[in-house]
Amino acid sequence: MKLVSVVVLSYRSAETIIETLDSIKNQTYQNIELIVTDDCSPDNSVEAAKDWIERNQGSLRALKLVTAKQNTGIPGNINRALKQASGEYVKLIAADDYMAPEAIKEYVDFCEKNPKTIPIAKVHLFSEKETAFPEVQQYCSRCYEFAQVRDYKKQYHMLLKQNCIAAPSGSFYPMQVIRECGGYDEHYRWFEDYPMNLKVMHKGYRCGLIDKELVFYRMSSGSITASSQLRLKKTEMKFFFRQKFWYMLGAGMGWEAVKQSRSWIKVLFMRENYERKVSGKEMCKR
Repeated sequence: MKLVSVVVLSYRSAETIIETLDSIKNQTYQNIELIVTDDCSPDNSVEAAKDWIERNQGSLRALKLVTAKQNTGIPGNINRALKQASGEYVKLIAADDYMAPEAIKEYVDFCEKNPKTIPIAKVHLFSEKETAFPEVQQYCSRCYEFAQVRDYKKQYHMLLKQNCIAAPSGSFYPMQVIRECGGYDEHYRWFEDYPMNLKVMHKGYRCGLIDKELVFYRMSSGSITASSQLRLKKTEMKFFFRQKFWYMLGAGMGWEAVKQSRSWIKVLFMRENYERKVSGKEMCKR
């Protein structure tokens, strides 16, 4: 039975992390090392994780806690955990989500039967306040359709055009390919999954569907501000010109690369105009 490193990504997760950790302890697959990695949370997430680990010693192969003195963003938080990991597979999960009891067994069985294929499982969306999330559910459905495409080239081109993978559904990899990719790219603080999935597919892996809901994904009730949307767009644009553009050229998608370049140039002008407006408001306040 191969060792699986389950990495719990914690930031301001004090109210939800116990549910996440319990779902890992209750897995039917027994050979698991748990690594909680906290990105300098301002709440008591670390204390909650420490207390849980103390109370559950011996429940899994290993229980580890990795902390940081300053916030480094999601890729940096993952990479700190990977340095402590010794599993043949790695599963990432946010500290406000949780897994079905059979999740790790299903992921491992799929990978053992389908070499060089990254498993994508179905996701159950939930929230304490809402019960329906039609737009997100539509995105997840497109993700499942993408995972069922058998032709590697077609699937790779689809992922190059746009992100087709809902983060909680994937994020289960052979450790070897993560090492080959050099870990997660810390140039993108809030944007870890898409760059990694493209690198993995660039290495010759494809994606496949596990037709079961294995991950329970908590929908946040917080609104996305204009500034945070702009920050994400800026990060996506950086990724496009730094890496994705060149992947597309190498895959024979030159015209698509040109079209997306034009779109990002428009976004760049919008960002500059927005920053001028913000700067002008600040000058008026003074």
